[in-house]
Amino acid sequence: SHWNARGEVDGTMSLTTFVTIMSTVALAGGLLALVVALGARMNPGTGTRRTMVTIGAAVGAFAAALWLIVAGAALDYPDAYQVPSPTWQLALLLPAVAAWAAAGFAAYGPTPQPPAATGRPAPDLPRASLLAGQREWWSEVLRPGAWAYLTLALIFGGAVVMGVWVNPWVAAPLGFVGLVTLYAFTTWVLVDQRGLHVAFGPWRWPRITVPVREIESAGVTTVRPQEWGGLGYRIRPGARGLILGHGRGVRLELSGARYFVTSTKDPDTVAGLINSLIDQERR
Repeated sequence: SHWNARGEVDGTMSLTTFVTIMSTVALAGGLLALVVALGARMNPGTGTRRTMVTIGAAVGAFAAALWLIVAGAALDYPDAYQVPSPTWQLALLLPAVAAWAAAGFAAYGPTPQPPAATGRPAPDLPRASLLAGQREWWSEVLRPGAWAYLTLALIFGGAVVMGVWVNPWVAAPLGFVGLVTLYAFTTWVLVDQRGLHVAFGPWRWPRITVPVREIESAGVTTVRPQEWGGLGYRIRPGARGLILGHGRGVRLELSGARYFVTSTKDPDTVAGLINSLIDQERR
């Protein structure tokens, strides 16, 4: 059930106990996905159900992958303390979990569309000029502060230590997390005729879109990470946000009593463009 830093077995348990633990974890993930998918009290238009189903699938996949790794390593060894530590199998752990979580995400089907927003923003909210013929009216790149680079250094440092002291395969999952984190350091905020977009990485993928049909109005707000439980792309009931630090940002009031908050360098311009776009669309 466990190997130390030298790759030696230092923990064992009975087959019954191991099966019970892994089955309980997998069952918990499956029940989470099932209860959320069938729940009637969550607003399906927010995507909360799909998110929880995906998390449930990931939990079940992690238990299954861990079971296969340990069982495969122990196969054909009569003495548990002779079992070598997994190597290349660990490099497949995170991709396998991610693939199964993606399958759960896709299997949920399309998220029902929220109701369309009605009316126009209040006259005292910001406005900005829209240039005819432009496909994109605003784009900016946001990068995190020094804290993020320190976190990244710790992740890669831990991977190097594990790779030297244990073996490179054991360090592979941590290195994978570091690469994903590095990719997400480049964050885009864009405004075009379809609405507001938040995109990640140099290729602007993946991209999250807040369509103009759902936006009631846009205003300037103060972004406070403590209200969102941290930094990054955050989701909570009735709200989503790209939170990259304390400061000014844009708050979009959405149909269905929802809202979206994003950090931005120029919230007045972004809010003005969104409100002018709404005026144009609903004139």
